[in-house]
Amino acid sequence: MKRLLEYVGYEPGRFNARWISGSEAQKWADTTKVITENIQALGPNKRFSK
Repeated sequence: MKRLLEYVGYEPGRFNARWISGSEAQKWADTTKVITENIQALGPNKRFSK
């Protein structure tokens, strides 16, 4: 999946896959926060922002 996304123009850091159970609310919240911060730090996707 990562290679396909890179091929179509997405930077590697923009894709994340995690397994989080429905009973792991805090883990979901923490993971969502970290992923959001990482993507914001990357800024706009260079291929799609013009």
